[in-house]
Amino acid sequence: MLERQKYNKEMDEVRERQVIEIADYLKEFFKINADIRDMPIMDAVDSQTVERVMSWEIPRAGRDPKVVGDELVKDVLSKCLSLQHPRSLAFVTSAVSPYSIAGAVLTDIYNPNIAGYGLAPTASLIEEKLIKWMGSRAGWDENCGGIFTSGGSMSNLTCMIAAREDKLPGRYDLADGVAFYSDQAHSSIIKGMRMMGLRNDQCVKIESDDNYRIRLDLLEAEIVKSKNEGKKPFLLIASIGTTNTGSIDPLPELADIAAKYGMWLHVDGAFGGSILFSDIYKNLAKGIERADSLSWDTHKWAMQTYSCSTALVRDKQKFITAFNEHPEYLEDVRSASHNDGWDLGIEMSRPARCLKLWFTLQAMGTDLLADVIDYSFYNAKQAETAIKAMPDWQVVVKPCCGAINFRYEPKEIDESKYDALNDAIAKELTASGYAFIVTTVLKGKRVIRMCVIGANTETEDVLNTVEKLGQIALEVKKKF
Repeated sequence: MLERQKYNKEMDEVRERQVIEIADYLKEFFKINADIRDMPIMDAVDSQTVERVMSWEIPRAGRDPKVVGDELVKDVLSKCLSLQHPRSLAFVTSAVSPYSIAGAVLTDIYNPNIAGYGLAPTASLIEEKLIKWMGSRAGWDENCGGIFTSGGSMSNLTCMIAAREDKLPGRYDLADGVAFYSDQAHSSIIKGMRMMGLRNDQCVKIESDDNYRIRLDLLEAEIVKSKNEGKKPFLLIASIGTTNTGSIDPLPELADIAAKYGMWLHVDGAFGGSILFSDIYKNLAKGIERADSLSWDTHKWAMQTYSCSTALVRDKQKFITAFNEHPEYLEDVRSASHNDGWDLGIEMSRPARCLKLWFTLQAMGTDLLADVIDYSFYNAKQAETAIKAMPDWQVVVKPCCGAINFRYEPKEIDESKYDALNDAIAKELTASGYAFIVTTVLKGKRVIRMCVIGANTETEDVLNTVEKLGQIALEVKKKF
């Protein structure tokens, strides 16, 4: 017993020291964040660092926590792409709010399990309140519901499984079910369809138009074809903010088609769903009020730390029907007055991902978050204007949701070399450490893509990056 007491006392001292050290790390993080514009966007990993990390072992006896923490900061965390950097312009992710960090730290310290209402009643109430509020932004009434998940992939899968259970009840018609999606849909959509048990021929990809929105004529033709073959079209996927171009599918028309053929309309808003925060741009999502379900990642455009996604459904009962189970070991903690999280989605034990978003919204207010969304649209427009002003540069598609795609096409270079040329320009900029940009392929052409949704990204960062791309292009062109 004395040994146990001694151990407990030592552990209390360790915990107290760790809390102090974690606070010191947070202070250092915010100090770095203040000077981040003058820092390279990614600290290159040299061979010595790789060797050092690979040499680490799992020890039998513990080591000094401060030493372990310093190792992680020096050799691991500082070697990642800095998503806080104002010129992190490659991926659909934003610099995070300090309030989200605070909410995440508090949640991790208390470590609530929000699997069911009885385990974390007030945290569950906050999740439910946020879900209802987010649903209201989509134009849904009090019957809406949902759950916080680990990311867009899980949210999309959750919603698609609910569609399967609703439109193919009992899965007796699963072999004949057909789902439809755009060639611009996120990769998690086709992954989710496979995980649902659909064969490749049951997943119909529809070509997009020149604005990278799903083509309605081809879609309806494929639906009719499936019905004529005795199949059962049951699921239609739309996007608010495609990953490539930020495009938004024609939601009102898609809602009409879904209603006409008795299909479930799911909207992948993992990226672009956050336009619903904006009173100015939420009109771009007109028609979302008629969707059956929606995925929405607030860790993409709403300044939240990973992970903080939501799977939302217009009729909460659809999720309950798809996911509720009543094992005997949960009977004593089931709620009679509130929905338990385990009845609304795939996961059982879950962290309270909702609390960091709640902290952010309470501390920031919704107006400031809406400004972040509005400013992203403005900065993308500024980038478009600057690109069009440079000789031999072409904007490939009108910017949307803070994403813009463009291409360098100098007339003196053979067109067959344009793909390699643009790839080289993007790689050269990233290698310089000034900004992080990647390419993608649209209609068979390799283009440079910028996503300017970062909360730390200013107009000056965007314009300076465009100018630097122009300078790099002139030098790279000489090698072609």
